[in-house]
Amino acid sequence: MKKVFTVLFLIFGLTSFAQVGINTTSPTATLHVYGNTTLPSGGGTINLLNQNFDTPYTVVHSNNGMVGCTGPGTNGWVRTTTGNTNSNCSSCTGGWLWINSDESGCGQNATARVDFTTAPTTTSISISFAYRYNNFGAAPDSFRAYLYNNTTNAQVGGNLVNLTTDANTSYSGSATVVAGNSYSLRFEYQGNFDYGASIDNILVTETSAPSGGTFSFRLEDGTQSAGKVLTSDANGNGYWETPAGGTDSQTLSIVGNDLTISNGNTVTLPSGGGGSYTFTNALTETSGTVRLGGALTQNTAIDLNTRNLNFNGTNTGDLFFEGNTLTVLETNFGDNYINFGDGGAFIDSDEGQTFSDTYNGGPFTKKFVAGFYKGSSGGTAIALGSIEYIVDGTNELFYEGSAFSPMSDFGADLGASPFSGVTRRWDDVYADDFITPTNTYSKTSNKNSNLQNRGLTEIMQLNPISYKENTPSTGNINIPDNQKANKLGFDAQELSVVIPEAVKKSDWVCLDESGKRTYIEYEKPVGIMPYQIIPVTVKAIQEQQNQIEELKKEIALLKEMVNALKNKE
Repeated sequence: MKKVFTVLFLIFGLTSFAQVGINTTSPTATLHVYGNTTLPSGGGTINLLNQNFDTPYTVVHSNNGMVGCTGPGTNGWVRTTTGNTNSNCSSCTGGWLWINSDESGCGQNATARVDFTTAPTTTSISISFAYRYNNFGAAPDSFRAYLYNNTTNAQVGGNLVNLTTDANTSYSGSATVVAGNSYSLRFEYQGNFDYGASIDNILVTETSAPSGGTFSFRLEDGTQSAGKVLTSDANGNGYWETPAGGTDSQTLSIVGNDLTISNGNTVTLPSGGGGSYTFTNALTETSGTVRLGGALTQNTAIDLNTRNLNFNGTNTGDLFFEGNTLTVLETNFGDNYINFGDGGAFIDSDEGQTFSDTYNGGPFTKKFVAGFYKGSSGGTAIALGSIEYIVDGTNELFYEGSAFSPMSDFGADLGASPFSGVTRRWDDVYADDFITPTNTYSKTSNKNSNLQNRGLTEIMQLNPISYKENTPSTGNINIPDNQKANKLGFDAQELSVVIPEAVKKSDWVCLDESGKRTYIEYEKPVGIMPYQIIPVTVKAIQEQQNQIEELKKEIALLKEMVNALKNKE
């Protein structure tokens, strides 16, 4: 009787709820099977440490000491992107670890610690890294690398690298470890006035063990095998079957306008206007391949967030790089002009104006090809090298650098006074001093020979004059005669007869851009070199002083004679 009640209960229960759960107490369907499936793993390579120092990196030292160093400025190991050519490894790119003691009296004793990011799960690991050590002197300078067990505070095995001589290569090897322990690679450098060392591309890996899978759903009917799918016949009987084509992969293909999936349906795509397409605005199509390249037929903007690239396709093909509100670079292809800034550096008033060249005549037409602009108030700066730069002031040009020199000794003039009669002079020169180098004459020549017959006689022949400056204009302003400055000097023609060395009558000049110099003799003196008069003036003063000394002796003798006559009386 109990069995009857149990069967009735099951029948009425199933009829009422109509839901059966396997491995779940809350079925949501007539038959609800729940479980977790873990697929098997064949094992593979796991990175325990992968560091190439291409991103910012904070060095951790297990030992660090630096003494007597001022130039290197790096206490211990640092991440760098420049380093030094004497100690950078050939594989060092992007960023790398570097230490430097290349300075007399500079000593470094530092050990960089690079921890594994993941503890090993096996007992065998693979280690590789690139390095360079350049020994300038002899021992005790050294470089070594080794594996360290952070958990037991002990070195593992022998040194991976141990050097006292130069090396620029890489290390690759294996080591035995304890699964679950913490490890690090350590790089020790000791150098006194030594070039240094570098480390890059550190990689530590292990191979994980394969694992079997766990399955919560299993259906066996004797037809099951790998790659089959579950299907049924017309009566609902289920069984395993190999998919048509032999695999469960699908191929998507298109023939004409028909898009077909293998062993599946076919969809006919719309023709799209007969299958023809029109490509314009710098896009071209050849045999079904679309490429960038062709004529711009409209303005084109490429949005790069706050830095945009615009092509002006309706005018002359101009190119603009734009910032938030300002144009940072503009190329005016029609005028062969590049502008940096917001367009204010183009000098419209001077564009197309003519001028004459100092030595080769002309006229030539001014054609601006580049402009730099920060603002009308000045401040635009152009950097030249590492420390030199030119800055635009308010109608002034400033140069910042240790010196402003020609490329070679006597290699160029400042201003010009050419044989053509067209002068190129600076108006005023403000300087602290003018220096003539001592190596401008031959040490074997008689430096006094040219002044044996020069001095007081020549000075007495000079005829100083006063004159008005012969400057008709400054910039675009004509100077009235009553505002022209009074000048003191000499007539160049007269001076050339008395002291010819003080008058410019010839020069070595460049007549073209080849750099070759040509000797030119001017038809008439083109300028006076006042510093050439100084030696003659000094010689004249010396002669006068000698005359004064002789007169002083004669006066003293006359005084003695007068006193002697007075004593006789």
